[in-house]
Amino acid sequence: RPIATSELQRKMVRTRASANEAQDAASPPTKGDLIKRAGGAGQTSSSKEGSDPVTKARVTSGGGRESSVAALMVVMLPFVCLAAELIQSTEYGKFGVNASPSLAVSPRLGWWLMELPVTMTFMYTFYVVGGPQSRDPVPRFLAGIMCMHYAYRGWIFPYLIRVAPGSSNNFSLLPAVGGSLVTVTHGYLNAKWYATAGTHLRGARWFRDVRFKVGLTVYLSGFIALVYHDYLLRELRATPGPRYRIPHGGVFDYVTSAGYLCELWTWMGFALMSWGPNGCFIFAVSLANLVPRAAASHMWYLEQFGDEYAELNRTRLIPFVW
Repeated sequence: RPIATSELQRKMVRTRASANEAQDAASPPTKGDLIKRAGGAGQTSSSKEGSDPVTKARVTSGGGRESSVAALMVVMLPFVCLAAELIQSTEYGKFGVNASPSLAVSPRLGWWLMELPVTMTFMYTFYVVGGPQSRDPVPRFLAGIMCMHYAYRGWIFPYLIRVAPGSSNNFSLLPAVGGSLVTVTHGYLNAKWYATAGTHLRGARWFRDVRFKVGLTVYLSGFIALVYHDYLLRELRATPGPRYRIPHGGVFDYVTSAGYLCELWTWMGFALMSWGPNGCFIFAVSLANLVPRAAASHMWYLEQFGDEYAELNRTRLIPFVW
């Protein structure tokens, strides 16, 4: 009897299964069935593509080439900038007075052209292309710092420049256009570090890290000092007089290139705050550009103003040291 009962149950199960299959074949699939089937097919296709070694090789190769180019720029450009500045001071400001008239533009236009690529590159790469952490609080905060900095340096600062009446254009297009290699690399590195590569920036934990706190303090103090010393230089032309005069006030009472010192202090804090190759790159480029320029500026003031400037006992860049 138990055997007969078991066989009878199996027959009933097979009969029901056959009836269900026939009913499914006869009735059209529902919307839910179609979605399930499409999802299953997509997952199967995706899994096959993801496991395809050719596809993996292509993706890896593309990302590898991009990273290699970025790494080459990070290593090469500081040395290129240093060599160029040692050979001849970049032709803008007081060193651009003798620039070729066919290549010279107004300082307002020159500064805007030189800083525009970093703004556009960063905003496109971070906000449009984005990355897995571009919406996290720390990357968005650092992106805001970047945008604030270049809103001032690339837009507000050029607009506020006071050009001496009747003076010739003194900003060569060569640094404005040639410097785009540096500015594009700078914008790209920061966007990629914030949105993708700087994994320690995920979430909000980095806000509590001592490197972020110290870096932010150093950066903000340097940025405020930079804006203030730019103001002191502009005020030299608030009244009619010679095109170039001796600046006074702030750190100018101790060093010739107070603005350069503030800028280096700013980028040092920026590097600490983000803790990555993006900050190291712009700090290294700034050192390569501004340290030789500070030495040349000191000599320029001594030649221009003679004993009047020498008696001030100012150092080149670092108070009481150099």
